[in-house]
Amino acid sequence: MWRGCAKHAEGAEVDVPGEADMIEIVKEQLDVGLVSENPEVVDFWRDEAGLVFDHSIPVVKGQVQYRFDERGTVVKVNVRAALSGDQRSGIQELLIARDDLEAPREMADPDGNRVVLVPTGTDGVTQIGVRISVRDLGRTMAYYRNVLGFEEEAPNRVRCGDSVLLFDERADAPSGFVLAQRGWLYLTVQIRDCDAETARVEAAGGEVAVRPMNLGAVARMAMVRDPDGNLLEISQRAQWTGPLPEE
Repeated sequence: MWRGCAKHAEGAEVDVPGEADMIEIVKEQLDVGLVSENPEVVDFWRDEAGLVFDHSIPVVKGQVQYRFDERGTVVKVNVRAALSGDQRSGIQELLIARDDLEAPREMADPDGNRVVLVPTGTDGVTQIGVRISVRDLGRTMAYYRNVLGFEEEAPNRVRCGDSVLLFDERADAPSGFVLAQRGWLYLTVQIRDCDAETARVEAAGGEVAVRPMNLGAVARMAMVRDPDGNLLEISQRAQWTGPLPEE
């Protein structure tokens, strides 16, 4: 466990002076979740994107989550019996670094969710990257840097552990909190203390969408949202942090 998302190139963790307290992560990779009503999306992630299927879990009645591994990142494919709309989040695409590529390889799942396999190092991506459209780049960078405590690497890029987020400023980017009905849904960061991190984010001016709650004995989670409403799950898993606090 360590305080902060920033790292030296050779892998040692560092603090970044002059920025807000940095989120205390227990896993170096961010996770990403999407939602679909099409079971063929599951086949895509295994057979075309080439991710390793780990296991599936029932989430709620009518919804199963299929979990795929990409070198520590969990791609969580939530398949629901039916979706009520076509609302999308600002998450545009997932970038996955591959050492054996010389040029990007673009693809999309049956719902149109974009995935790009990129040569390692493209746009700073050494493991996974997530491209997000936002309405105000300066506002977004200030949030991820000063509220969440992610490391700023470039004018439109932040890092948390091994994973990077890339922001594209667009006037038509989704904005306002409307839970996505399909497609890319949220990011997840695995942390040591869900309650402490949620309180820290809120004290720094961040907005809490879902207050900390236990998911059985497996995890304690909360949701915070960036200025455009894009969701970040703050997850404390008992397998890494020990028994969860009682509610």
